[in-house]
Formats: sequence, C-alpha cells, structure tokens
Amino acid sequence: MKRRAIHVVLAAALSASALAQEENSPEAMAVVKPGEVVRFDRDSIRDFGQKRSFEIAIVWGDSGAPKPAGFLSRRVRYVADCSAATLGIASVAVYDATGMLLKSMISPPGAVDPATPAAGSAEARWLKDVCNS
Repeated sequence: MKRRAIHVVLAAALSASALAQEENSPEAMAVVKPGEVVRFDRDSIRDFGQKRSFEIAIVWGDSGAPKPAGFLSRRVRYVADCSAATLGIASVAVYDATGMLLKSMISPPGAVDPATPAAGSAEARWLKDVCNS
C-alpha cells in the first residue's frame, strides 16, 4: 500500500511539473492577456536568408486598471517565412517591473512548427507588414 501511495504522489508531482513547464513555455508567454497591449517594433525587422525576424513587446496598457502585482512584460521574437506565409516563435524575454531581464527562453530551430496566422488577426497584420517592408 505504501508503494502505491508513493507512485501516486510521484505521478502527481510529475504532472504538476509538466503543467508548470507548459505555463512557462515560449508559446504560453507569447499570449496577450486582458489588460496587456502589443507594440510592434519595426526597427527589429531583420533578414535571414529567405526568412525574416521581428519583435513585439507585450506591456501593461490598461490605463483604467492598476498593473497587477508581479506583472512581467515580455519581448517576443518571431520568425516569418514570407513565401509560406507562416510565423514561428524564436524567443521570449521576460522583464520585471524595473526593466531587468529575468528570463530568456529560446525555441531551438525545428522545435516549434510555424503556423499560418488567422485572417484579420494581429499576427496576420505583423506578417504582412514584415513581408512588405
């Protein structure tokens, strides 16, 4: 019976660890939450062969609501494949309230499948801007 209890506790700990990793993945950190705004950085557009990269900043923008305690701003670097009309997350940098870098997460090449942004979405506008510049 003790052995079964140990397995249950171990399984619960591993699943909680996996869930925590999902919440802190580059994909999860790139999601814009209510009260946040996105700033597209046109000066960050770079060519890498047939692909281009660019950055967006996710910051607190709800002027009517106070910034939540522990709010972390993020800077997300995307890779755009203009010929395939797809985007992929290359990295996410997380900053504290003073602007100090807390964490930098990098997606190795091939780790994230590029996706076609939904029509009319902010991502589709960024892709169009990057590919037409």
